Amino acid sequence: MIITCPACDTRYTLADSAVGPQGRKVRCAQCGHMWWQSPQDDPVFHPDAVTEFHPVPPSSAKTPPSRTKAAAKPAADPGARRRALVGWGAFVAVLLAIGAAGYFGRATLVRLWPPAALFYETVGLPVEPPGTGLQLQNVRSEQKTEDGKAALLVEGQIVNVSETLRTVPALRVTALGADRQPLRNWTVAPVPPQILPGEIATFRDVQPDAAGVLEVMITFDGGR
Repeated sequence: MIITCPACDTRYTLADSAVGPQGRKVRCAQCGHMWWQSPQDDPVFHPDAVTEFHPVPPSSAKTPPSRTKAAAKPAADPGARRRALVGWGAFVAVLLAIGAAGYFGRATLVRLWPPAALFYETVGLPVEPPGTGLQLQNVRSEQKTEDGKAALLVEGQIVNVSETLRTVPALRVTALGADRQPLRNWTVAPVPPQILPGEIATFRDVQPDAAGVLEVMITFDGGR
């Protein structure tokens, strides 16, 4: 049974047999108050012997068992790992492609952006200017009449004076007028596109409407 001190409301646990059928005097251990405790739980004062009881220990909530192991990690997703590998593979492939383009196409890159030549020289990959190892010879230009209009004939040869196979770049022809002012320019593709040491490639081109052209200037264009 559970009894309560009438003075301070402190609660105690007590076996029914400890009170007995006649009841008995008890004392509150909290405030010292005494009363007669009957089996019917009616507090009546009686001058008999006193039995002191101690308060009911407060019921403590059950402490959840401590976690001895870390929470289990979710299982790895094989699909996510595969996608990550594919993504990294694509990234590496792009880097390799950019590197290959920068290596094999460095001549074109330098032609389009000349400051890049300094970078290639710094990393030990000097870029040869267009026409390296090649030499123009027997170049001539002539104005002729075609269909009653003045036309400009340009022709010549390119010889490989190096000791290795050379790719022949396109030629840029610039028509000059009075005071060597550029009038227009165009490109001419020599044949064959590659020549061995000592071999010769040729070019020939006819441009209509050559009025005002006093001179032509031919240079290696490097567009190939």
